[in-house]
Parts: sequence; structure tokens; C-alpha cells
Amino acid sequence: MGMTLAAQWLVEEPQLRITEADGRAALRAIAGQPVISARARLRFGPGRTCEQLARLLDRAIVQAEAAGLRPELLVVADGTVQAGEDIVRVRRKAHGVADWIHSPTCRVRIILHPAGLHATRDQPAATRDQPAPPAVTRDQPTSPATASSTATEPSAAPPGPAAAAGDSAAARTVRDALSEVIDPDLGVNIVDLGFVRAVAVQGRTAVITMTLTSAACPLTGVLENQIRAELAPLDAIDGFRVNWQWLPAWRPADMTDSGREQLRAIGFTI
Repeated sequence: MGMTLAAQWLVEEPQLRITEADGRAALRAIAGQPVISARARLRFGPGRTCEQLARLLDRAIVQAEAAGLRPELLVVADGTVQAGEDIVRVRRKAHGVADWIHSPTCRVRIILHPAGLHATRDQPAATRDQPAPPAVTRDQPTSPATASSTATEPSAAPPGPAAAAGDSAAARTVRDALSEVIDPDLGVNIVDLGFVRAVAVQGRTAVITMTLTSAACPLTGVLENQIRAELAPLDAIDGFRVNWQWLPAWRPADMTDSGREQLRAIGFTI
């Protein structure tokens, strides 16, 4: 989330779990309203509610207060909702069978203006497809899902297992060691699952770009401990760093053929 120096306050979430239609309908409902009233409208009605956008406004209000602004003087001036990558999670069923749950997400931007400034502008167009005007931001934090290690947000598709072809000899050695790191939920190694997006060696440090089935997965620490144990015997490596990369989101298509076969063997539908 960020703030322009005087004219506007921008709140943005790159992967909000909401459908594009619901997000746009919610923005239409609050366009032009004071932010406090808009949050109450989204949370309690009247009409259809939208808790996801209400929480986004919660963040904006807290940040505005911390900056010494009065949230009651801010108005929802504009916003955009653009469909993003689905979050893919595992759903276990009876008798050892499992399948995937796809949860739609959107990139949501909401722009707040001071009430006096908003009154002099055109009516907001909350359902426009083009991105909102750029804002000069400061102190923009990463999302909560990126709290472990470093996080990156690329615009291109993830390199996936195919990136191994361009790895250096040292990077290939690291990637081979990562093939022994097993996801405790799925029972398959993280390379075949497509979680390892890139491997590089800088000096004597292995730099591993990784993802998981969901940014909310609690296994980042568990997997980092496994990685540490598998890399410890390598003579050319003294340490490692994991860059957790949540966008684009992981998809079953990122798995290797071997990974798919292993999951089918333990009851997953792929």
C-alpha cells in the first residue's frame, strides 16, 4: 500500500481471493462514498456485502491514521479489479483420493481522495479495465504471504523445471540435492512438483527461487530446514537463500511428468 505525497492514497492487493465480477460489483457500490461509510457498506450492507474489499479498506484506514490523516475525510474515488492467477490447493478425500481446489483471485486497486479534491473531479469509473493512474508511493510493504525470506513478483510466467537446462554445473548439483526435499503434505519432491523455479549459485551461496501451492501454506520453514540439511554435504556450497515467489501462482501444469505420475500413484486426480 502506498500514498501519493498529497493528492491521493492508494491501496493495492495483488492477489485478493475474489472473483472479478464480485470485485467490480463491490467497487461500483462504494464509488464516491466516504471510506468509513464504504467499509460499513461492504461489511454490513444494505445489499450484497464483500468482506474481502472491506478488509482492504481496513488497511487503508489504519495506514492513513498512522500517517496523521483523518480517514473520515477520505473518499473512494476510483479503483480497478483485474483477474489474476488462481490459487491452487489440495483437497484430500476418503480412501486416499485427492484433487485440486482452484480459488480465483484478482489484483485490486482502490484510490482514495480527500473529500474536497474528490468533489472537483469527475465521477469515478470503478469498473474501468485500464489500470489506475500511477502513484508515487513510499514504504510499500510486501503482502503477508511474503514474510518468510525474500519475495519476488515477476510479470512473466515462471521458468519451472525446464530452467534446469540453463543451470551451471554448481546449480545443477544444487537442483539434484533439492530433488531429495519432500513436500510433507504431498509426498513428492519439490523439483518434480514444480516448486523450484530457478537455481543460481552466487559465490558459495545457493539462491533458490521457489513457490508453493498457496502463499498461505505454512510449510515454508519446514521446507527451508529440509533444504538446509540436503545442501549441507555439498563442498561448493556454504549457505543458501530462498526467494519465495508467489506470482504467477503455482499451477498443476508446472509439475514434471514424473511428479504427475507420483501423485496419481498415491491417489490424486490430475
